[in-house]
Amino acid sequence: MINKYKHIVYVLFVSVFALGYGQSTQELQRLRSDYEKFQRDQNQLAMPKGVDQEVEPGTGLPREAQITSYQPMAVDEIMEDEGLKHFGYDFFTRRDEVAFWENLPTPANYLLGSGDELVISLWGETQIREKYTITRDGKIYDGKVGLLTLTGKSMGEARQYLKDQFARVYATLKGKNATTFIDVSLGELRSINVNFVGQIKYPGVYPIHPFSTVITGLIQAGGVDTTGSLRQIQVKRDGSTEETIDLYNYLISGEVSSNIQLRDQDIVVIPPRTSVVEIDSAVVSPGIYESIPGETIYDMIHYAGGRKQDASETVGIHKIKPKSERTNGIIYEAYYLDFESTKLIPAANVDQISVRHLFHEVQQVEIIGQVKVPGQYHYYEGMTFKNLLKLSGGLEDSTYTKSVYLEKAEIIRRNPGSRYDEVISVKLGKILNNDTEKKIVLHNLDRVVVHANSNFFEKEHVQILGEVNIPGSYPLISDNETLQSVLNRAGNFTSKAMKDGIAIYRDRKYFEVTASQATLLSDGEDREDGKVRVAWQNVSVTLMPGDSVVVKESPGTVNVFGQVYNSGLIEFRTGKGLKYYIDGAGGVTEQGNKKSIIVVYANGVVSPNKWYSTPKIEDGATIIVNKKPSSEPFNPTEFASTLASFLSSIVTIMVLSKQL
Repeated sequence: MINKYKHIVYVLFVSVFALGYGQSTQELQRLRSDYEKFQRDQNQLAMPKGVDQEVEPGTGLPREAQITSYQPMAVDEIMEDEGLKHFGYDFFTRRDEVAFWENLPTPANYLLGSGDELVISLWGETQIREKYTITRDGKIYDGKVGLLTLTGKSMGEARQYLKDQFARVYATLKGKNATTFIDVSLGELRSINVNFVGQIKYPGVYPIHPFSTVITGLIQAGGVDTTGSLRQIQVKRDGSTEETIDLYNYLISGEVSSNIQLRDQDIVVIPPRTSVVEIDSAVVSPGIYESIPGETIYDMIHYAGGRKQDASETVGIHKIKPKSERTNGIIYEAYYLDFESTKLIPAANVDQISVRHLFHEVQQVEIIGQVKVPGQYHYYEGMTFKNLLKLSGGLEDSTYTKSVYLEKAEIIRRNPGSRYDEVISVKLGKILNNDTEKKIVLHNLDRVVVHANSNFFEKEHVQILGEVNIPGSYPLISDNETLQSVLNRAGNFTSKAMKDGIAIYRDRKYFEVTASQATLLSDGEDREDGKVRVAWQNVSVTLMPGDSVVVKESPGTVNVFGQVYNSGLIEFRTGKGLKYYIDGAGGVTEQGNKKSIIVVYANGVVSPNKWYSTPKIEDGATIIVNKKPSSEPFNPTEFASTLASFLSSIVTIMVLSKQL
């Protein structure tokens, strides 16, 4: 985040400077170079510091020293390539810092050097605790003991040496019955300078922690470049090669026997890698690996984590031919071999290894319909129809079995000789009763269909509300139960009921409704909770599951609205006709159409007024007077023009007829 803000400040500074003084492009580039150099200087590795206390105050935890890895370049420049990744290299770069616990035991082979701080403690009869820093000459000085040379000594050697020297002054340190004891420990540590050269990301001399190994040192130095070898890293000391390290042992199996302790002025050499082996397909860790002489293809597959469970026995090899075998300009060769043979084939010159996957095979059957757990199941040789039924929940549950149609189930089987599937009917009840003479064996990819017994499932009840003596929910007791039957079960009408004013509402699933009808129904009065009203003429109408029946109370009125002067309710009078109620509403307006009057009865039946038949008006009826159809006003000019054109046509026809 800090670097981000530095970049912003830099851009603003350069922009203002350029605008104010008109610098040239070359000068701006020079300023940028100076700024980037400043950044690199700020990112240099800090010298490690020791501690006076072995634990953090307040927490009691071991003190931790943080050593930041060397990153003079932007982190986004260290990006993974697409495709296969180089194995092992990101181990050194995917971290921001390396943690060392300051109170770790000093390695047995650690050699003291200038800058190290020693803490010498005497306790018992004599009690002294002093700190000494080893000088550049490798010595410490004690006012009583004198000048002592420690450089090049290990901690074990230093302890014995210091005991002998202090015993010359403090006699109680001597002998088997000594009464004074000595302890020597490291205090503040010096850094050591190690050279990292070769195919490393950022070669150079690095001040690193004195306990560093080759692995932690490489991390602090920024890691190995992918052009470098992880398998032949050399540590040179005093002009000779001290150790050659193969990091694959550490990265793959955790073996660290060759991870030697680095010393001041050591040189770590990363030689170029001599092989690039791509390993892909059915291995645990596909990637780009490195081989060394003497290794086989089997070894390389092992480095990639070995084969996956779905790996076949076939391994593809792509390699570079030796120069002596290159003929006709052909440099590469490819072939396949079985996995066991890879133990005998050297990995030299091989650049690609493909462990093939097993061919995918579909082994499954499916069961759908009225079973507890429908779905796809693994198929095995000899699997029977009854086996699949058991896997899908079985039919041992006697109650659940009643919901299944036992007369017929079906096996849908693919037919290689036809474009259509073969349908095999099965008597499910006989299979459950073990009445079949032989087991029905399934084939791979069979599909079993088990049907439901629709008679067993609960049907929706009929709701009857309003002016009945026992309103409520009633199940239908027969296929064609009528309105009269349900009314009788509901205790029939109350004294207030309007017998012809029963509204029946039915679920839309029983018929189709167009989009325009649905729009009308959504705004009209002939619906209830997504249902549509059914018009009826007598109580023998058949009811359906889910119907709602509302018995209305007699209103004693007739509703007149539409193109009348005073729309509203008019008192119902027995025997009065249509004209009586329209006159009661003020009569038809000028826009009203006397020839388009509709009467809607309380039971939903609609009756239009006709010239030869006038509808009878009953209690609760609704009279609707519609509007006249719109027509354009008479235009005399247009009429005259049309008439003149017509007469002209007639005259022309007459003249032509005489000429003929």
